[in-house]
Amino acid sequence: MIGRESEFAELTALVDAAREGHGASVLVHGEAGIGKSRLASAVAEAASASGFTVLSCHGIRGAGAAGFEGLHELLLPLLDRIDALPPRQRMALKVAFGAEGEPADRFITGLAAFGLLEEAAARDPLVLLVEDLHWLDRSTADIVTFLAARMSVMPALLLATSRADRIYPDRKLHFKHHVPLTPLGQDDALELVSLHAPALTLPQRRRLVERALGNPLALTEWSTNPSWVEGPPSAEGSRVPMGRRLEESFLAEVALLPPATRHALLVAAAGEDSSSYEVLTAARNLGLDQGDFAPAERFGLITLTAGTYRFRHPLVGSAVYDNADFGARSRVHTELAAVVVDAARAVQHRAAAVAGWDEGVAAELEALAVTAARRGARTEAAAAWRRAAALTPVAADRARRTVMAAETARQAGATADAVALLAEARPIVEDEASTVQFARTEWMLAGSSSALLGRGGDELVAMSRRLGDPADRVEVLTWAAVRSFLRQDTSPDLATAIADELRRADAGTEPQQVLRDIGLALVSPADRIGSVEKALSFMQREAREGYATLLNCLAFAVEDTHDLAVADRVWGAGVDMFHQSARAGDVAVALSGRSTVRMTANAIAAGLTDAELALRLSYDLDVPVVGALSAANIARARAWRGEHELVAAALNTCTELSGPTPIPRVAAVASWASAQAAANEGRADEALAHLLECVEHPPIGVWAGGDLADTAVRAGRPEAVEGWLDMATTALASDDSDHLAMLVERSRALLAQGADARVHFERAIQRGEATTAFLDLAKTRLFFGEWLRRERRIVEARSHLSAALHVFESHHAAPLVRRTARELGAAGSTVQTTQPRQTFDAGAVLTAQELHVARLAAQGYTNRQIADQLYLSHRTVGAHLYKVYAKLQINRRSQLAAALASDTPD
Repeated sequence: MIGRESEFAELTALVDAAREGHGASVLVHGEAGIGKSRLASAVAEAASASGFTVLSCHGIRGAGAAGFEGLHELLLPLLDRIDALPPRQRMALKVAFGAEGEPADRFITGLAAFGLLEEAAARDPLVLLVEDLHWLDRSTADIVTFLAARMSVMPALLLATSRADRIYPDRKLHFKHHVPLTPLGQDDALELVSLHAPALTLPQRRRLVERALGNPLALTEWSTNPSWVEGPPSAEGSRVPMGRRLEESFLAEVALLPPATRHALLVAAAGEDSSSYEVLTAARNLGLDQGDFAPAERFGLITLTAGTYRFRHPLVGSAVYDNADFGARSRVHTELAAVVVDAARAVQHRAAAVAGWDEGVAAELEALAVTAARRGARTEAAAAWRRAAALTPVAADRARRTVMAAETARQAGATADAVALLAEARPIVEDEASTVQFARTEWMLAGSSSALLGRGGDELVAMSRRLGDPADRVEVLTWAAVRSFLRQDTSPDLATAIADELRRADAGTEPQQVLRDIGLALVSPADRIGSVEKALSFMQREAREGYATLLNCLAFAVEDTHDLAVADRVWGAGVDMFHQSARAGDVAVALSGRSTVRMTANAIAAGLTDAELALRLSYDLDVPVVGALSAANIARARAWRGEHELVAAALNTCTELSGPTPIPRVAAVASWASAQAAANEGRADEALAHLLECVEHPPIGVWAGGDLADTAVRAGRPEAVEGWLDMATTALASDDSDHLAMLVERSRALLAQGADARVHFERAIQRGEATTAFLDLAKTRLFFGEWLRRERRIVEARSHLSAALHVFESHHAAPLVRRTARELGAAGSTVQTTQPRQTFDAGAVLTAQELHVARLAAQGYTNRQIADQLYLSHRTVGAHLYKVYAKLQINRRSQLAAALASDTPD
């Protein structure tokens, strides 16, 4: 390893650390020929000799039509252990490798791969060698990136190599370690040349070193070629990229071969992902035979290894292929397409052979796109759709395929590609089906990304009027209603127009009825969902991806009726439905939505559990909007408990994930959390300002406004409550919510004078006792107790204050415990402490993930069931439980329920 001793030592140190259980990932990168593969192979060989199991895969230029080929190569030795995985993860991996079933999120497939590696690493330490990451199929490269960020928990090292100019920056960031390979210094370069060409004179060696610029492959290749040794290097040549200069040197060697051998090398280069049998059969069909490969083998340009032709270096193959004219390449691809066994690769060869339009090949590519998508390889599916569109002669079909390429790219998370494809399709989309799919993709992109604004509500209404299909018309109008609701930026006139068009629309089928009901409920307060259960049943049967957003909006529509219990039911149905269909991204959205409802309904621990899982998934899945809302809800939970440093941290996370223009719902929830935190510390003016900001977003503000009266009175601004009281009273007129009625009556009591206050407090308590909003009811009793003490009704005050204190203590609501205890003391009661009672708080010693695992284990779930529920590997679950037992000072699973008794969800 001349000149690479320090890099080799760095990598072998990581191998040694992995042996001790400190896994890692490392990316070795540099220019072509710099020695990446040689270094990585040397490390892998050393690891294997010391007892490591080495798993490997390698990228091939132009391969990867169907997706996950590289992952299959990497995991093939472990597939006999696949039954050890949790069921959903096991099925995700099987579908990725071609089994029948629903495709899973890339995240779940990654978890499955991770779990399989954990199984193997439990027996022997692992080295995962991924060569030429930049040429791996994109679906595999995504999984490798996923694994790279998670290797620290197992005795394994993921060692990947990549050309520095080909690696995606976001992939590079996931690797913990980076080893950039730079050109060799002059002394090392001279030593390498001496080793390979000892007959060269010192001046010749120096000229070669100067010409090769320290590139090891150039030094070794050119040292045996007199034309590269003699003569001074030209300034123009040094400006040509090293990869291209190396290709030129390989082409110089190839030029010395017989024409038939050069033709045979082109077959091998075009079929680099094919078996030697396929390559030889195609060669014979072109008038060649196996003997034509022999001169290239004698030159060392190509070898036959394990049933596959391999080039001395990937640049040999790329030089041969790129230097051939299109006609020659086309003939080779045509013959390869006729003989390769794999259907996906055959289609890819046929497509490479085509110049101009070819509907037959385009149709085959469309079928390939559908097959790839069914396996979850959506990136490859999008590429197949795009290539199919390029070969399509009929404009309408070309538009349809381009739109489908955009939609599939969106599903793959390739937002920029999806936006670009929509721009490409826009001028040619004319037929109604493509127009609606175009608008659907645009709408879904606009809802999850800031890269595309999408059409405004007025544009969607205008579009609906041009559509002939009643189902399309209702769907487009529902999008307009959803946009209106989520953005809260639609004028009353537009909302009325959307509602009028929906009422006029033909809703003769069940899907149209459900969509119309949801749309009307979102834009018209007078309209309500006829049957939530019917709508849920329909969506669960259909389970279309586009219905995920509509199910969320069904939940929003129910929230607008102020029935938090039914809203919780709808969000929960979404969590279950998306979990069953292995769509982790949609699960994260539903969890964040349910956490908001649960926090509002005073189910603090349950809401916090949902929010923490949704936040973790948002990072894994790169959905910052979901993470922002989850962080805001976490801040609310921490504010209830008075954990001010955690409140600040959660609000900072919310700000970072929201970006410069947070969506109104997120901003409102964050303002509510900020108000709670400020009120806890006695900053009434600041709390009031935050609450007034929150009230500007009615779906959240109608509930947050319940805190306004107490804060406004303390700030000396009771008039600030009037706007919210009007809004809440109007809401109660159409939806008689006991919880909201309690907040309204409590607010009136805090603003009332004399005996009127008692009347309103008693009404508030009566309405509150019909709910499960125990914390809001306890706050009502606290405020009533304070009023009673001021009215010198001490005994009655103590009764309400004591009841409130018990609830606050059981929910770890420390700020309210302190306030209630002070009030009880002023009422003459002896209170032992102003802190919550000294019960064991598991949440104080366990991480959020450990607590969630422990709760599920206490409920009787197995490790694999917990892994499926929380999107973890089952061995990670086992590791969490091991830590939980130590922290809770127990040694058996059966002891968990008792240990967690004081920290169970509400």
